[in-house]
This record gives sequence, structure tokens and C-alpha cells, in this order.
Amino acid sequence: MPIISSYKKNNTPEPSDILIGTDVTNGQTKNFSLGGASIVIINDFLKHSAWKFIIQDPDPDPRPEGTISFENYGGQATPWQDITSLYINVQMPVTVPIVLPYLQRFIGYDIIIQDVRSLGRFGVYKLTALTQVQGNVYNMELEFVTGNNNIQALQYYSIQIDNVENADKHFEFTQGVPATTWDITHNLDKFPSITVVDTADTTVIGSYEYITKDRVILNFSHAFAGKAFLN
Repeated sequence: MPIISSYKKNNTPEPSDILIGTDVTNGQTKNFSLGGASIVIINDFLKHSAWKFIIQDPDPDPRPEGTISFENYGGQATPWQDITSLYINVQMPVTVPIVLPYLQRFIGYDIIIQDVRSLGRFGVYKLTALTQVQGNVYNMELEFVTGNNNIQALQYYSIQIDNVENADKHFEFTQGVPATTWDITHNLDKFPSITVVDTADTTVIGSYEYITKDRVILNFSHAFAGKAFLN
């Protein structure tokens, strides 16, 4: 039998290609598909950097490390818009320290829960609270923003801040008809800073009444047309 180094190298392997290896349980030589070996390696990496969604706990107490689940488990293929909270174990397998400080930074911000194997399966939420349930298990309270598809059991999900939703939002309002009161609905979901200019681009000072995080009324001593820049 030729030595291994004499075989021609394949620089474009396919997932169906076969590797020869040893089964550590019995020492027997076995064939392994390259695709199968890749999945094992990828899953081992993801255990340290992403959470597996489980629908049935193999060990009731405690919940497995590095997992997310519903309070009472179940929930296979739940639409993202129907999710209001998830239990999460902040201890990743074989990784120290716990990732609680990482998640705590996101409270009050929009996060994206992304299937690491499918860019088309994700949910975006505002993380409103992170409350300890027991030990390293916490309850993430979520407000749905947007999403696509649904959550799938045994898939791995990354959790990170959503740069799109948390980008510095701004709104430009045009008042075409001279008026002393400008009623602006901006949908920025915040109390923005405001700069107002007239049609000659001269800054005008007025009083502002924030009705909600999405609406503000501007009052001026005289009527004029112009623009308001909200940031």
C-alpha cells in the first residue's frame, strides 16, 4: 500500500469526500465524511460563542450551560413576534468567566438573536430586563421589533446588539406653510435634540413640548416656514 504522502493532494475537497480515522470508543478504523467532521468542529466552536435553543431539558436541574429555552420548554418553530421572554444560561461550556456582563450591556438596547447557520432566521428585540432566575440562569424580557421566520430547536443562536436599530436615528421635518406651531411626528422612539432654521437657513429658537417619544410640538413667537432637524 502506498504511503499517504504519495497520494495526490485535493485542494478542492467536497463535503461528501471521505476521511479515514479511528473511533476512540473502540479503536477501530472508520470512514468519516468531510461534511460530517466539519459539523462536529463547527458545533464544538459554537458551544463557546452561541446558545443552543432547546425545547426539552435533558436534565431538569440545572438547565444546560450555553442554552436558551422557554420557561416551560417546548416552543419549536415559534414565530419571533410571539416571543416575549427567553431563559438563558449565561455560563458557556468550558468557557470562563460567565458572559453575564456581556448581556448586561445590552439592557435597554435592541438586540438581534441570529441563527448562525441561516441569515434568514432572526429576531430583533429590545432587551428590557435581565432577571436572575436561579444560579446562572436568567430571564431575558423582550419587546419584539422585527424578525423573519421562526426559532428552531437545537440550532445555535448568537446574541448581539443590533447596529441597524441602534444607529443614531435622525429626522428632517419641512414646514412649508408659515406657522407659529409645528406638530411633528418623527417615530424616532426617543426625545430628540432639535435644531430649527427658517427658509434663509437662519437658526430660530422656540419652545418644545415632547408629547411622546415619537411626537413633539414646536412653538414660536412668530409664523415662519422652514425645517426642523431632529437627532
